[in-house]
Amino acid sequence: MKPSKTIILLFFLFIQFPVFSQTDSLKTSSLDKIIETAFSNNGLLQNNKLDIENAVLQQKGAFSVPKTNILLQYGNVQSSYNRDIMVNINQNFNPIGSISANKKAFQAQEKSAEANLNYQKNILKNQISQLYYKFVFLTQKNLLLQKQDSLWQTVEKIIKVQTGAGQTNKMELLTAQNQRLQLVNLKIMNENNLKMIFHDLQKLAQNELSFLETTNLFFDYEALFLNTSISDLALSDSENSMFTYFESQINLAQKQVVVERSKAMPELNLGYSSPSFDGEIGIYNFFHAGFAVPLVWREYNSKIQAAKIKEVQAQNELAYQKNAISEEKKAVLMKLQNIKTILESYQKQQLPQAEELIFLAKIRYKAGEISVLQLVQIQQQTLQTSLSYLETIENFNSTLAMWEFLNN
Repeated sequence: MKPSKTIILLFFLFIQFPVFSQTDSLKTSSLDKIIETAFSNNGLLQNNKLDIENAVLQQKGAFSVPKTNILLQYGNVQSSYNRDIMVNINQNFNPIGSISANKKAFQAQEKSAEANLNYQKNILKNQISQLYYKFVFLTQKNLLLQKQDSLWQTVEKIIKVQTGAGQTNKMELLTAQNQRLQLVNLKIMNENNLKMIFHDLQKLAQNELSFLETTNLFFDYEALFLNTSISDLALSDSENSMFTYFESQINLAQKQVVVERSKAMPELNLGYSSPSFDGEIGIYNFFHAGFAVPLVWREYNSKIQAAKIKEVQAQNELAYQKNAISEEKKAVLMKLQNIKTILESYQKQQLPQAEELIFLAKIRYKAGEISVLQLVQIQQQTLQTSLSYLETIENFNSTLAMWEFLNN
């Protein structure tokens, strides 16, 4: 055997393209840790939490009494004397039922704020999950490209030696060099995409995420795929947080209608007056009571109708989202089934065939039936099979994350 063949075969023993990623271990806490960090740091979620606090504080002010009006008059008030004094105290009271209506409205606002917080958390979780699975795939792809680059560097050196010894022609050398240049460009593009995804994750989490350094991240791509039963997913029927939010909006709108109606109810007025003439105090003391009613109903009626419109809008939005999500769940479930079928085909046929192809190619190279360039090109095909398999699993995991979003 020529020395160049010995070198390349030994090199193949140490640098293998992983058709399966079974050797990688899954850091199951990585995704959960990012989501937990985002839930703690994300500014938009913090505002949602403040909405809840705001609704709770407003409940304390539901029992409110308008300001007391105290009037003091001195001088010629009721007579010709210069020392007349008139003291008036008036107190208005909100319409009957307004206190209860306001409190229930603020309680409904609190429930709506809580539902919105859960809904926004679900959105954020899905965004992070989609980016995370893409990030992990690009990390694995980067490792494969690095190994391939190392192989092409070695192959290029071997072909240079063979060309100098007259064992091959310059065309094979140029082909190897061109292949490596293309590979370098792919590496640069992949690393840039990896950095962009990483920064997007940090932006959502609002944290440095130092535990996600690409050199330390490992992921078992088959974990979710192998542990997911499509039939079990089809039977799941959990309530979507979006539905809960719009249902709370309907309830809030209904309570606002009651609040607007209560504003049109009569308002009670109580008062006390104590006049004195020429400094003589307590000559007259009297109380008075009255009520205020709207003479023009249009203003109150328009606000009631506006509140009813908001209720109808929330009902329409809920009905639309239920129908839309129901159809989307069907499409996502079908997509998951199709992707799983493809993945099973990879495991049963394409991946074993790729391994067998590599084995046969090495035998033929050892026998001198194919060149080192042909051997590497066959290895390139197996690499593409491996990448396609990993990308398909990334697609499955991202689609599964969308399914969880539609069901949570």
